[in-house]
Amino acid sequence: MNTIIEVSNFKKKYHSHLVELEDIVITKRVNILVGKNGSGKSTILNAIADLISYEGEVLCNQKICIMSETVNYPKDIELAAFLKHLNCISSFKLSESDIIDLLISFNIKDKMKEKLNSLSKGMKAKVNIVQCLMEKADVYLLDEPLSGLDKNGVRCLINYIDKSDKVFIISTHLEGDFNDICDEVFYL
Repeated sequence: MNTIIEVSNFKKKYHSHLVELEDIVITKRVNILVGKNGSGKSTILNAIADLISYEGEVLCNQKICIMSETVNYPKDIELAAFLKHLNCISSFKLSESDIIDLLISFNIKDKMKEKLNSLSKGMKAKVNIVQCLMEKADVYLLDEPLSGLDKNGVRCLINYIDKSDKVFIISTHLEGDFNDICDEVFYL
């Protein structure tokens, strides 16, 4: 596979903390970024998505979609309406059946009529993944996607990634969950 993303001479300063990373070259389909808190996992994903300023170079000529670890949902809206609104503003419109398929993939179709603020942390984590995957991209950046997921949710995500032909870059503390599908691990 050709180079998909290349990061070189990367530095990002946060007040008294400096994130400095060795060169990273992404050439595989499923890539895991492993490191402790503050090691730069989220920072590098945000740089790849061009959401932050930094020193160095990040080369990527692919369509990127990023899923942040934390998200604030509107409180008084049902899941179905929320996803419908997201789909309306997306550059690529999914059919209703494609959205339903995503919800089925993550076992949350039965939550369509529930308000987002009434969902559990795990259900909100699944919604976060679904809203990212609704956007058609070449590369999906998933920042700590396992946070809040139970074993079933982890299995749903692993199965989805395994069946997909897209490139994934996943930050995590728990590399072992991705052992069966991971092509490359980067330790930060």
